[in-house]
Amino acid sequence: MELQELDIDLAQLAFAFEDPASDSHYYLDLEMGSVILIRPDLDDVSELREDVETEHTRYLYVPKPAENQIELDLMDFVHVISDANLIELLPVALEARDKFSACHGLFSKFPGQLEKWKDWRKQGARQRALRWLEAQGIKIARK
Repeated sequence: MELQELDIDLAQLAFAFEDPASDSHYYLDLEMGSVILIRPDLDDVSELREDVETEHTRYLYVPKPAENQIELDLMDFVHVISDANLIELLPVALEARDKFSACHGLFSKFPGQLEKWKDWRKQGARQRALRWLEAQGIKIARK
């Protein structure tokens, strides 16, 4: 099967794969390759929504991240942590009701760990976006 090539901003698409906000909806414009955000507080939301609804073959809905995606990312990330003190404290953070905030706070107390975590999440979202594009029959055009 021949894949459709589009000039897509992968960072923008990956961000859509990270955004769990219930009022944010993302669409991939299959003509322009841009990622469109529709949110109630945007000034041109009515116009955007109308475009998406009337040109349904032009816009492809970008799925929300899984409800537990942050937790899944955290569970994968813990396997690459090498600081023994952080490893010892991590189970407590993973038991917190808000695992993301607890781990974020914990990582910030260990030099470089918060940046590693953020990079890990971005890389995971990027990989999910690339797999999704491939499943849709789309590949990123190389310049």
